[in-house]
Amino acid sequence: MKADYASAALKKPRVVLTDKDIDSLFEIHGTSAITDLAKRTGLSYLQVYNLVHRRISSVSNHHYRRLFLRPASPQVALKIDGTFFRAMVDLWLYLNDNHTRTDLYRDFFKDEPAPRVDHRIFSGKIKTIPARLEHIMRQKFLKAGLDDKLLNQWLEEYRAIAYADRVPYSRIRPLLRYLEKNVSVSPNSILKQSTVRYESGELRHVSRRIYESAEKLKQEAETALDGDGERDVTKIRENLLGGRKGYTLFADVKAELLFLHAHTGRSIKHYLGCGLWTYESGKAIRIRSWRARRIMLDCEQFILKSPHLPITALPPKYRWRKVHELSSVLVARSTQLLSDGDDVDFEKQILKPSHRETGLDQSYQNFTPFDMAPRSLGMRRRAFDLMVANHCEIFRTVGKFSKRWYLPDDYLKDLSRKTGFDLILAKYERLAETMNPRDGINACLN
Repeated sequence: MKADYASAALKKPRVVLTDKDIDSLFEIHGTSAITDLAKRTGLSYLQVYNLVHRRISSVSNHHYRRLFLRPASPQVALKIDGTFFRAMVDLWLYLNDNHTRTDLYRDFFKDEPAPRVDHRIFSGKIKTIPARLEHIMRQKFLKAGLDDKLLNQWLEEYRAIAYADRVPYSRIRPLLRYLEKNVSVSPNSILKQSTVRYESGELRHVSRRIYESAEKLKQEAETALDGDGERDVTKIRENLLGGRKGYTLFADVKAELLFLHAHTGRSIKHYLGCGLWTYESGKAIRIRSWRARRIMLDCEQFILKSPHLPITALPPKYRWRKVHELSSVLVARSTQLLSDGDDVDFEKQILKPSHRETGLDQSYQNFTPFDMAPRSLGMRRRAFDLMVANHCEIFRTVGKFSKRWYLPDDYLKDLSRKTGFDLILAKYERLAETMNPRDGINACLN
């Protein structure tokens, strides 16, 4: 993008030639041969040949002076340099997320029936544009409250932002290849246009938003491929390309369908209206949403009526739900035993630091203020204060004082990951809820 938009917009327009002008050329230069005319004007033979045979309808001001030995009269600009126009388009699309270049193009040529979008006027492949397009864009900004002075200021500011917000295509290319190979997602879907324009060098940068979107998709694909894979990968492709109204991905209900078939004896065709082969072979990936709801409802009802089913036999969604319920009961019971008993040694073993902490850094970069430590551990302040009060000697040893108390970041991270700390956390959260708010807490760090 050129820095000086004004100079690009004020270039002199080409001079339109009439048949009478072209006929007078030989008379002006006193020759009847195209070869002599080319030599005397300094233009190429091919250019003069096309001009004489009416294949060129306009020339630049510089060539006009060579041909007619005088400057051209003032011309009304039919076409102008498109640099300023493209800058306005980019700014307009940046300020209006719901607009696209296609919308603008159809607005420019709304009088034409279903115009085919020519993206070359936006990419710069066509350097000149009809002058009226620049006028239309100026009017759009003027209606939005931006006069020419303010518009130029905004364009300069946007140019600085846009440059920092661009990523070289070479950085996103490996991500596109990975997604195409492993998730069958077309790079065109991510770039919102053909990759040929990037591979050929016509375009060299992508927006940071597109780059971050591709990076996020790659992470999701890696997570899906590390696990069961099939449903998650299909989900990624569905989220990118968009779903289909009234339909549900077959992968979302496949486990429940096979569970019903194995335990109730109902045929798969009873639910799908066709055999499983249609979906296993990839000929179809979606089923009607009402069929999916029917499968899920029958699955839930059967599980409710069969409480003695082993957890391992349940579909993954229900299996993890059962495991979560059991673990919640175990944690609640363990918390109750810790609260009712006096298992101080167990708590001390968990809260004791795993390694010797270093001295307090004067920059405080590796330490957390005491009043911010509860957030690092995922605790409420009252529960944290109760825990510190019960194990004052440990926190006095670990903490450092310099006008206020600090706890090492390494200690807090290590503590939050320790096996058993979740039980201690649940215990003091429970005590904080049941304790009378008026009761004070013995403070040991003050």
